[in-house]
Amino acid sequence: MEEEEKFSDNPLENIRIENELMKIKLKAQYGDAFEMESNEDLSPEAQHKFLKNIVAFGETYDKSDFITVYERIGKPVFATADTLDYSAIEEATVQLLALLNKYCITIDFGETPFDSETKYRFITEELFGEEVDENPADGTITDFVYEEFHPNHESAIMECAHQFLLAWFTRDFPEHNVLLSSDCVTTEGIQMSGKEMLDKINLFADAFKNFANDGYNIDKVSFELQPETERGMGFAEGMLKYDAEIDNNEIIHFEGAYKLYFQMEEDQWSVFYFVIPGFKW
Repeated sequence: MEEEEKFSDNPLENIRIENELMKIKLKAQYGDAFEMESNEDLSPEAQHKFLKNIVAFGETYDKSDFITVYERIGKPVFATADTLDYSAIEEATVQLLALLNKYCITIDFGETPFDSETKYRFITEELFGEEVDENPADGTITDFVYEEFHPNHESAIMECAHQFLLAWFTRDFPEHNVLLSSDCVTTEGIQMSGKEMLDKINLFADAFKNFANDGYNIDKVSFELQPETERGMGFAEGMLKYDAEIDNNEIIHFEGAYKLYFQMEEDQWSVFYFVIPGFKW
């Protein structure tokens, strides 16, 4: 192994210089995909180790040869789903999942209780053709997420609605969040940024001391995707209620129908407009 070049007689200063050079190299190689902000509080020594690991990983990745999942797990003989009955496909699915796990390949099916046939078809008809490293580094797990192949948009909108309403009732919308769209618009056609919408929400919430006795349901979720694009529109609606306390301990009760309007950009659903009892635009 070549001896590392020394830039200073001061060991700590030498590490700092090496760190900056590695950052420049990684930024040039990966562009905006490389971010170091979350690790800026690390000591120079810890940063050095972190950066060296990234460089080593990149060099290993660049030298990697890719093969299919099917080749990686040894090209096992398998039957097509249409030729198996319920009990056979259930057993075959368990065996395939175990074989994949043996070769450090996992599948995240989320919380949806998919049946064995769905899992078996996904593995044999889709996953087998995906490319993976032929010789992954020791301990490296390759994880596939079923929903990335088959997005459940209704579930995603519902989850976003739950998160939005939780933030509303707790009066806690993070400044940097993915719940609000970057570009928002009202029914009157007034356009605003997500930051401006957040400011309006916080202005309303700050007029009260507390929200309590809240509750809601989601009666309907609907969406429509634009063909051959990564964009879409949707909504979630239902009934909600909450008590808002003002400074003199007076309680104002809000109750009625609400509606959250969503748009999808870059595979992410977010709220671009909403109607909630008590809130006025």
